[in-house]
Amino acid sequence: MREIDIASLVSKLIDDYEKVNGRMQFEVQKMDNSFTYTNVDQKLLDILNLNQNDIIGKSLIDFPINQDNTEKLTAIFNKALNGQKVVFFLTPNTNENVCLVVTVRPVKKEGNKDRLIGSCVPIDIKHIEGTRLPIYYF
Repeated sequence: MREIDIASLVSKLIDDYEKVNGRMQFEVQKMDNSFTYTNVDQKLLDILNLNQNDIIGKSLIDFPINQDNTEKLTAIFNKALNGQKVVFFLTPNTNENVCLVVTVRPVKKEGNKDRLIGSCVPIDIKHIEGTRLPIYYF
């Protein structure tokens, strides 16, 4: 039996979703050992109940999440920056009715991988309650 790369499978599903429903992406860049949000699609901002001023130019430390979750996101982003496509699930504290399926991948710029692009698909939290998915609440 051939093994399935779950990150690639989820990325393909997100790509298919985006073709029908539009993109929900964000970009972060690593600066001085911290990740700073540099771009967020309006559709994602609407799901998060945020505006661009709430997120663009802000680092993970600037967000109202606890230290443990800041460390988890930093670890996820560092793993992606090292060349791995990462999949995770999170429920933002600004909209607890949705769970986001998120993939994050590095983008090469002038030979350096200092930027990440994340893609998201929202799922109504009622559809996944009771599952054993590793969902992070931020």
